[in-house]
Amino acid sequence: MFPWTFPAIYAGTNVACFAVVMVLLQTWEPPEEPPLPALDPSESRVIAVPPKPEGAAEPGEGDGAGAWTEQRCRQLNGELRDVCFHQLARGRAPTDLIGALEACDILTDVAMRAECQSDVAELHSPTDKDAALAVCPTIDTKKWRDQCVFGIALALSGIEPRYAFRLCDDAGQWRDFCRHDVNGEIAQVNDPLAYEHCSAEEGDILTRKTCWHGMGKYIARVDVPRAWEVCARVPLGPDNLYRENCVHGLAWGAAETASRDFLSQCATLPDQHDSCRLGVAYFESRLDTASALSICDEVVRPDLQEKCEQHVRRMDRR
Repeated sequence: MFPWTFPAIYAGTNVACFAVVMVLLQTWEPPEEPPLPALDPSESRVIAVPPKPEGAAEPGEGDGAGAWTEQRCRQLNGELRDVCFHQLARGRAPTDLIGALEACDILTDVAMRAECQSDVAELHSPTDKDAALAVCPTIDTKKWRDQCVFGIALALSGIEPRYAFRLCDDAGQWRDFCRHDVNGEIAQVNDPLAYEHCSAEEGDILTRKTCWHGMGKYIARVDVPRAWEVCARVPLGPDNLYRENCVHGLAWGAAETASRDFLSQCATLPDQHDSCRLGVAYFESRLDTASALSICDEVVRPDLQEKCEQHVRRMDRR
């Protein structure tokens, strides 16, 4: 009979727990993002809502190489093996660019390998931005090449803000989204510089209004009263789109904490109250479709009410 000593029980329990974790990792799949749609000028006319880049690592976020060893990864198979080497690469990335990229090269899934390389470049950029940027052109997939630049710009936004913002010019399909997020990050700590970037009036109307949207959204995440002050100074712009986008972004950022309770502040605005409601509805649409649609019902302007309902229903189909 097997001797059920404490060490044996302890070892058996560890093996069982590890097996459960591995099964869960193998069966879990992240929600699939829809492909980036072509921009329809009529659709993007009113409010710009750039997404966070798919799969982008948070600046400075590593997974700790100690938790994922090469020996452990090589004992796994298939998708789980790729996931393990991806995490190993991310853990190595801040201090060991070559070792991290070697881990990425082992991945068999082409798309995941490209994502891995992009993540590694972003995570290494605060250590050596030139070496990190040199990785981006080597990535096979255009989407991840562009996202590589986007991620590096985000990672550098608090270190070299002017450089980071200009780096967005090289972010390809993510250019406007990069400007939105990077300038938003800058605005949280230096809103005069962020204001200067948006006031430069670079690009088409979508590019320009998106810049103001990012300022409102990111400042509201940390300081709603200051966000109101900043948006009040934003020029109206063509068809009031600059200030409307700032207020829309502000309401979205504030709703991340206050949810639909923020609508009471929208009602007090002499102007842009509908854009404020849209900001709350757009955030709410990620959580509760019925609640978001009820906010759309409160929008007075017919064109914005239609945009609100279209966005919420589109989110519901994801």
